[in-house]
Amino acid sequence: MVNRRWLGMWVVCVASVLVWACAMDKAALTMDKSALEGATWRLTQVVHADGQLHAVPESIEATAIFASGSVSGSGGCNRYTTSYTVKDGKLTIGMAASTMMACPEPQTAVEQPFMAALAATRAYQIEDGQLSLLDAGGQKIATFKGWQPVALKGITWRATVYNNGRGAAVSLINGSEITATFDADGVLSGSAGCNQYRAAYVTEGSSITIQAPAATRKTCSSPDGVMRQESEYLKALPTAATYAIQGRQLELRTAKGALVALFQASGG
Repeated sequence: MVNRRWLGMWVVCVASVLVWACAMDKAALTMDKSALEGATWRLTQVVHADGQLHAVPESIEATAIFASGSVSGSGGCNRYTTSYTVKDGKLTIGMAASTMMACPEPQTAVEQPFMAALAATRAYQIEDGQLSLLDAGGQKIATFKGWQPVALKGITWRATVYNNGRGAAVSLINGSEITATFDADGVLSGSAGCNQYRAAYVTEGSSITIQAPAATRKTCSSPDGVMRQESEYLKALPTAATYAIQGRQLELRTAKGALVALFQASGG
């Protein structure tokens, strides 16, 4: 026969362990939510139509920032924003609204499955500095790493995409390079692909004003189309009204949210 005194003690002990475990689980979830909302997350892998996770190219920065029920970031080209809820370790994300800039294929190949993954998210995990979004079946559909933004000034930014002035964001011509350096004295300078350029700029918060740039007058014949690209890039710069840095990517956008140019920090 079971001793009632020992049975009572066993029940009390089990109950105490369960209460402790529940408290620890709740603390862990709270800590995870805090970690979720405390970083800029850079997309490293996303599931494609074949059901497999594919690595995101280093030249493309797609990001997610969770804060106060709203998640926003860069899809790789367009900006997006939507709502999210966290409850009992579950994460649901609403359908995203985004800018509608036409984007080149490398960015589109990331952005479209990324938006689909956000909408399919039902849970998340954070482990060793990595965020994983999970679908209803518990499968990973996107992974991210925490990313600390760099400063606007004092480094060389290399353009990856720019607005050609005809309603499209396009990749740079193969073999060409466009750079931008924002110095502390309010001067933007760099290479436009052939010529060197300079322009005055002013920032206030996330707003930026760039004056029409002056450039040297050299003519380059290669790569093919570089002079047209240079002209389009220099015309686009003064249309910038806002800037945002996520990780090592700089975005310049117009007052209406259209993309002016995307840049990658040197060494990123």
